[in-house]
Amino acid sequence: MESQVSQTDENNKGTVTIGYVQWASAEASTHIVKKVLEGMDYSVKAPILQTGAMYQSASTGEIDSFVCSWLPDTDRNYWEKYGDSLVELNDNYTSAQIGIVVPEYVTIDSLAEMKDFKEKFDGRIVGIDPGAAEMIVVEEDVMPNYGLDDWDLTESSGPAMTAELGRLVEEGKWVAVTGWKPHWKWSKWNLKFLEDPDLTMGSGEYIKTMGRPGIKEDLPEVAAFLQNYTISTEQLGEVMLAIKNGASPDDAAEEFVNSHPDLIESWTSNIAD
Repeated sequence: MESQVSQTDENNKGTVTIGYVQWASAEASTHIVKKVLEGMDYSVKAPILQTGAMYQSASTGEIDSFVCSWLPDTDRNYWEKYGDSLVELNDNYTSAQIGIVVPEYVTIDSLAEMKDFKEKFDGRIVGIDPGAAEMIVVEEDVMPNYGLDDWDLTESSGPAMTAELGRLVEEGKWVAVTGWKPHWKWSKWNLKFLEDPDLTMGSGEYIKTMGRPGIKEDLPEVAAFLQNYTISTEQLGEVMLAIKNGASPDDAAEEFVNSHPDLIESWTSNIAD
């Protein structure tokens, strides 16, 4: 397959296209990758795509890579359809998780304990959009399994959920929300997942980096960097929180890259030019 890189001048190695879906974590991660590749003398395009279109575009070579493949569960249908045409480069984030999140000062640690503290939690879990997959799992599996049938699952949105979380943390009150990681809230407040002993919400996911067919042969330096690229909750949260606080994705990623030279070196050293 023809390389996506077209030589433009002697100081530019060409253009690389990294697609992403418009989630906070995907936006932050993609722009970090974008800034590092720009530092390696590539021009980088970062189009926003729907999940299915992102997988399809990589499988046909319209984009070179994406760093936001959620497996084994969230993107399962797209992986089953397009996986044979994609190149798995690495697991860039290994702590992806959904669950019920509470402040650290809440003195219980398990969903199995929640039913005994209905009054402290005001008998509710603060949710997000009613059609979200996590909301369906919480309502149909989590709450019945742990004896929370008579609690309220409040429908709202991601921003409304975090606003309510922030308000109640400020007041030092107990609050439970439908949460996930990675997300900027982990950088802003001291939070924890309640343990899910019956695994009603799954056992966790990986965020993987995928490449188009032939990426290792056509773009060996880019592929080698992407194979080295891994990021932690704290690092990703730093960029997500900066964006949440008003920085552009490019500016937030640039500040991060400039502030973490050793990390960038670990991603880019010993790769073939």
